[in-house]
Amino acid sequence: MAGKKGRREGKGKGKATVNRSGVPDVYQEMLAEALPAQPELFERPLKRRRTGPKEASKVATTSTKPADPLPEEDEDEVHFEDVLEERAVGSEKEGDGEPPKLQQTAYRDSDEESEDEDSDWGGFDFGKLPEDGGPSRDLELTLTTNLSPTSRNAAPRRRIVSKAEKDTRLEIHRLHLLCLLSYLDRRNGWCNDPEVQQSLKSLLDKRILSDLKPKADLSQFGRTEFLKRGLEKTVRIWRSKFNIMKRGMRRALWADDEEDLQNYNMPDDADTTYDKSDFRAAAKKLKGSRDLGAQLYCALLRSAGLDVRLVCSLQPLSFNAGGPSMPKSARPAPKSPSPEPEISDEETPVDAANFKFGQPPSHLPYAPTRRLGHPNAAAYHMPEMSAPVRMPPRPRPKAIQESPFPVFWVEVLDEAHQKWFPVDPMVTETIAKPRSFEPPMADRENNMSYVIAFEDTGDARDVTIRYAKAYNSKTRKNRVEFTHKGDRWWRKVMRTYSRGYKTDLDQIEDNELAGIEGREPMPKNITDFKDHPVYALERHLKRNEIIVATRESGKVAAGRDPRSPGGKKLENVYRRRDVRIVRSADAWYRLGRDVKMGEQPMKTVPAKRRPDDDAIDEADERPGTNLYTEDQTELYEPPPVVRGRIPKNSFGNIDIYVSSMVPKGGVHIPYEEASRAARLLGIDFADALTGFEFRGRHGTAVLKGVVVASEYHEAMLAIIEGFRNEKERERERLRAVATLRMWKKFLIGLRIKERVDGYDVEGEEPDGNTVNDVESDDSDVYVSDDDEGGGFLSDDDDDGGGGFFPE
Repeated sequence: MAGKKGRREGKGKGKATVNRSGVPDVYQEMLAEALPAQPELFERPLKRRRTGPKEASKVATTSTKPADPLPEEDEDEVHFEDVLEERAVGSEKEGDGEPPKLQQTAYRDSDEESEDEDSDWGGFDFGKLPEDGGPSRDLELTLTTNLSPTSRNAAPRRRIVSKAEKDTRLEIHRLHLLCLLSYLDRRNGWCNDPEVQQSLKSLLDKRILSDLKPKADLSQFGRTEFLKRGLEKTVRIWRSKFNIMKRGMRRALWADDEEDLQNYNMPDDADTTYDKSDFRAAAKKLKGSRDLGAQLYCALLRSAGLDVRLVCSLQPLSFNAGGPSMPKSARPAPKSPSPEPEISDEETPVDAANFKFGQPPSHLPYAPTRRLGHPNAAAYHMPEMSAPVRMPPRPRPKAIQESPFPVFWVEVLDEAHQKWFPVDPMVTETIAKPRSFEPPMADRENNMSYVIAFEDTGDARDVTIRYAKAYNSKTRKNRVEFTHKGDRWWRKVMRTYSRGYKTDLDQIEDNELAGIEGREPMPKNITDFKDHPVYALERHLKRNEIIVATRESGKVAAGRDPRSPGGKKLENVYRRRDVRIVRSADAWYRLGRDVKMGEQPMKTVPAKRRPDDDAIDEADERPGTNLYTEDQTELYEPPPVVRGRIPKNSFGNIDIYVSSMVPKGGVHIPYEEASRAARLLGIDFADALTGFEFRGRHGTAVLKGVVVASEYHEAMLAIIEGFRNEKERERERLRAVATLRMWKKFLIGLRIKERVDGYDVEGEEPDGNTVNDVESDDSDVYVSDDDEGGGFLSDDDDDGGGGFFPE
């Protein structure tokens, strides 16, 4: 220890010597045990900065001081002097006459700097750097850019949907609507269950029941206020009693990839109320999803004798191409078998006889460094103890993330005003505020497109207009009525859930909904004007549409006006009823109308270029098509029938696109046998051209029946009836022939079976019935197909004529 102390005292100048003679040996032994056991920290090499050979030599000379050798136990301090020693060696080589080194060029991979760079200059003595008067050289830095491609999250492109896929989406949308309506009808029936209502009725006291059913002698306003007060009390009670533990219905989204559907799993917190028994159990436990809570709340109010509707905002798959898509589902990672370490609960005893303070057992929970600084550490005996058993933390319940807007709620009838107003007990906790139920278009969990209300009798009604803020501008575009003939399909579906007639309350509600739709304001952007049922813009007109209004109904901003700085360009807005359909003269002729003399076209559209037109100039030189409105046309009057002669066109037929195009004195007979009957009578007739069947751009004429003079009408019908009777007799004859042929085949099969059953097979007992019927196999004779059915016959009687039937 003396030699070590002497070497430690001779280290460096100006540093105070450390006297370690008073340190017990036990601490040194404990340090020797603890330090080697600690993991060695990785230290990156210090950075070097060389601006020139002269500066490098000066800095190196400052660091080439005679240093005493360090002891073996102080190996950690050597790491701080490696750079200085290497530079000292470099300076000695420069003094040997070697040529000076060139300037070093620094390359930086990135511009980011960390806090660790401040410690890289700790080995330099900045007090002995070259003074400003000494010669210096400029610092050269060569910077290179990182050419590695940076990963940027590219915005997902909108997938193009083909026409076939659009049709498929529309059919799926309709099917999904039918399924959701059936589901809602079933849940509405569960709300009428007597057992469920009996379980929930105990939550209402007499005071609440008296508020819910106000006295009839009160004023109209007083009865409504009493009802709302009672509903507020029920909402507070229900919100405090019912616990939301599951996730309710959410918006249905399309998947971009089929693998997302294959890897999709139902969330663990999804609602699992599938049967009426589960519904009854939830009514007793008062736990479930918020949708289930709204349904049970409907049953609670119905148990109090109120007229309550169960309302649901259906969440079907959209048929439009836009909108959010289903989130990507994580692929299941392959499970790799990993051996679990065996944990033994048995404690390892400490051998007190062979125990030494300098060598603690390895199983002790405390490291030797934890005992440093204790005054009696040398005489301290570590007790036998094991690490305390830590209980696993309780898993926190995962928060249910749902839309801040409801999917299910109820409507209560205000008998005083004969109006329905909504009540939401679970989400918004509002009463008679229908405008607070519609979610924004960007909500991925909820979308309002169909709001259906079911009464306790099972009758349903579409009340979307009451809750949608912009029904005609936005909501209608997501409904099936926006498609071709979709309104007719939706009326047919809702007719299934209607009572078949309208009551006085239904008529009052119809007027209310019509007033809400009429008070809807004008859209504020250009997109919402497209296909709007009330307003129209000139830019959205189709090829065969024109505006006939002289004044606009309003204006809408259509971007900035380049002519006035800071101004906005305004576009005229017109009523949809001022939009007229225009057609060409030929199109009006096929509708049975003819353009009036002297009428000027309201619109001229350029002719469509056909695919076979190669020359652009020739296509442009073709004249445009003149279009006319219905007011510029009149009913077409064909030339009359004179002396039984039918007027014909150049093709020998007559155009009968509509019934009004039948000439005076003639009659249209639309039967297949009409032309044959006319030829049989020998009268003049003309085939009726009723339209064209187009396949691509080419159309084929469709002929249906004939046109004859009206005096031959009865004779034509009589002959056509005779043709039909003759055809019916021929059909009956063919049916009889086919029946006889079938019976013949059946009889032949029976005779063949009888012949085969008469054979004796070795090893099998003969059937008693067969033996009695067939006495001898030698008398069997084959009969041809021309004789009485043919086949093999058994000769039972001698009078049979050798197997032939007697006449």
